[in-house]
Amino acid sequence: MQTLTEAKVTERKFVAADLEKCTGCRVCELVCALKREKVYNPQRSRIKVLQLNQILNMPVACRLCENPPCVAACPLDCLTQSENGVIMVDEDKCDGCGWCIKACPYGAVVMNPEKKTVMICDLCDGEPQCVEWCPEEALALVTQKEFDENLRKATATKLINETLRLAESNSNEFEQPETKQIKDQINMKESENIGLLQKSEKTKAKRESLDLLLEAFSEPNPIDILVYGMYVKKHLAFMVPAASQEKIEKTLSWLKDAINLVEKSGRR
Repeated sequence: MQTLTEAKVTERKFVAADLEKCTGCRVCELVCALKREKVYNPQRSRIKVLQLNQILNMPVACRLCENPPCVAACPLDCLTQSENGVIMVDEDKCDGCGWCIKACPYGAVVMNPEKKTVMICDLCDGEPQCVEWCPEEALALVTQKEFDENLRKATATKLINETLRLAESNSNEFEQPETKQIKDQINMKESENIGLLQKSEKTKAKRESLDLLLEAFSEPNPIDILVYGMYVKKHLAFMVPAASQEKIEKTLSWLKDAINLVEKSGRR
């Protein structure tokens, strides 16, 4: 019986990111706040994106721990764990003392800045919207074993790339001066051509973005301005290889649904 219980715990799936795909766009935070709190406010999100360094981003959500320390730390018994591992919060009991926040080893328990009660990812009843709407498809439901494997893979890839970069740098030091000079000239010319192309694309994108922003600020409704702003951000996505027109259209479709939800809630 104990072995069966342990097996179920190890098979529990939580929201985690492929660190090689995550760009730190924080769309997951906006989607979570809209789904769970009906507001456009990343501070009301149950998933948080941590920037570990300039190139590595890690979205953090509840890990569905066995014997969760947050539950044990709560002095008012506000937190309980369901059979599938989800931590449930009784907002009527919670007074925002913060003991559970300090107890969580992953930083997955956050404070609702308005209600002064804690928030924990509940997987949206098995269909997490952050996973559904991640524009880079970086988020997924994974087990702890899968997460550890993904983390090792991302770390190994980063180390290999860094090693190759250093090896190439060292090999260039031993080249003949004439050969190195020719290569440098070729690389400089290629860089100039690429720079001109990128400058042209950016100028075109900025012009289109400014047109959209001017149109946005002519709208009387602040929700419309926000939507235009989100669209401008997505409008530049064609410059990123991983992005696609389908993902842009999907995001715009989500924004339309989002507007309807906000208007129905009466919040602006």
